[in-house]
Amino acid sequence: MKFLDLSKKRRAIKHFNEKPVDKKDVRTAIEIASLSPSAHNIQPWKFVLVDSKKEELADSLPAANKEQVQSAAYVIALFSDTDLEKRARKIARIGRKDLSDGQLSYFIETMPARFKGFDEVIKGEYLALNAGLVAMNLVLALTDQGLSSNMILGFDKSTANAILAIEERFRPELLITVGYSDDKPEPTYRLPVDEILEER
Repeated sequence: MKFLDLSKKRRAIKHFNEKPVDKKDVRTAIEIASLSPSAHNIQPWKFVLVDSKKEELADSLPAANKEQVQSAAYVIALFSDTDLEKRARKIARIGRKDLSDGQLSYFIETMPARFKGFDEVIKGEYLALNAGLVAMNLVLALTDQGLSSNMILGFDKSTANAILAIEERFRPELLITVGYSDDKPEPTYRLPVDEILEER
């Protein structure tokens, strides 16, 4: 599928039918999303595929979102790793057979030293950028797998780690509902390119 067609096909779908979703298709979409660009190639994301814990996640949501989470075949909870120094060293440890000496030094020494200088505001912006990149690629990859999805930002982030038994160093970013749907939404309005593009 051409990228333009894929982008036009993707829609925020909030109602799902009962058709079962093959977990392999979701895993493939996550694998595709993991190829997303990230600042300094730090890949600070963690994906949690939620099935049995959907009800607990849904408890604090507004009615429309609660119904959406309950009816989805799966929910993907996206987290960001706030311990960037540890993340850099993890990349070096796992990839040591595939990385050059220079790349290993970059992840073991250069990046941890740089991350030490990040205050909470800079780190928050850094993680938000990376979360946005991978989330968009994930919903496009789900669309490419023939699946419908929607991103939910408004959920109780103070309880997500406990519900899903995820280490506190991981910051919850958003929930992505996944399933099949009979909905055929109309295309959403987009500003013409001439309204958003300037040349100098």
